[in-house]
Amino acid sequence: MIMRGPVLKLLLVATIDRIILQGIYPVLPLLIAEKGADARMNSVFMAVTYLAIALGSWLTPAIMSRFRSVSRLSLLIGILTAVFLMVMGISSGYYLFLFGTSLYWFLCGVQINVYSIMMSYVSTEEDSGRNFGLLANTTLLGAVLGGFMMGPVLQFAGAVQSFAAFAVVSIVIRFVLMSGEFDRVYQRFASMPGNFKISARVWFLLIALNAGIMLSFTGRFNLSLMMRSGGYQVSEVSNLFALGALIVFPLPYLFGLLSQKISGKWLLMVTLLSVTGALFLLAAAKGFGYYLGVSVLIGIMTYCSRGVSQKIFYDQFPIEEQKHAQSVLSSSGWVAAILGFLIVTVMASGYSLEQVSVVGIFIGLLSLLVLLLTPIKR
Repeated sequence: MIMRGPVLKLLLVATIDRIILQGIYPVLPLLIAEKGADARMNSVFMAVTYLAIALGSWLTPAIMSRFRSVSRLSLLIGILTAVFLMVMGISSGYYLFLFGTSLYWFLCGVQINVYSIMMSYVSTEEDSGRNFGLLANTTLLGAVLGGFMMGPVLQFAGAVQSFAAFAVVSIVIRFVLMSGEFDRVYQRFASMPGNFKISARVWFLLIALNAGIMLSFTGRFNLSLMMRSGGYQVSEVSNLFALGALIVFPLPYLFGLLSQKISGKWLLMVTLLSVTGALFLLAAAKGFGYYLGVSVLIGIMTYCSRGVSQKIFYDQFPIEEQKHAQSVLSSSGWVAAILGFLIVTVMASGYSLEQVSVVGIFIGLLSLLVLLLTPIKR
């Protein structure tokens, strides 16, 4: 199949955004620690910022309804993103860094959701699985490039200069979307009346999917903290996440293609099984090889479930309801991330990170059972 221009443009801008976001994410616990935060403050910080990104995802339909031009909305988001990246770069204290990061995460929630909604508008039934798989690959490519880049850039240039560069890029890349083709398709579909309702089977799907997302974020967070306590440097942590993402790189596109042929339910079960296995390894992690295996298995859940679930929602809801459907899917995932951080926060005071992983294994197995018993129709 030949990829159309709007799809390529969405993939390009989404990739650049993801390089910055996914590059910052694995080193964020270390950056927070440099502001004087302990493990509990670190967990609270992550919960607050992911509440912001969940809120951004949830409010995306309301925000989009105020703009007739989606390309101008994207440019405005890029400018505001640049401002709060600068705040992150210049902040020396915990609370200013929390302020800047939270608002940056909020804007990321909006823009990432805009990409999913617009991809549903510019895709056809025949290429929707592939396109959502490619969109999921932008997250993975961002994790690879951002992971390898972020640690060395921060160590070489420092926070102020690094975040200033990210701010400039966030504005410039938005001009790729400044074309009438996006506005025309947006005005055509977004104005259609819809009656958005979620069926019981979709609720069960969301519960199982988001349990897996919750466990993936818990695992990633635990992995960063365990590596820090083991004496690993910021660049080593960043490189490990990038290497794990690189190993997983072909899979989201493959899962997207497979979702055109078989029910996404079975593909989601594979991702749930992988994150459960990651927590099993994390409970017994003894060195770099274990950490890399954890990163790869978590990566399968994090990156492969995204495109598959978007394809499932594309199939379950008509085009005029995609704006709300994709927003519910995206925002619920960020809420799951918050729950993952809260689990670490609550349990870390009385249990080890290894014991937290054991609890996660049981949650993963229960989620697999729920998904197995849930019928998902094409």
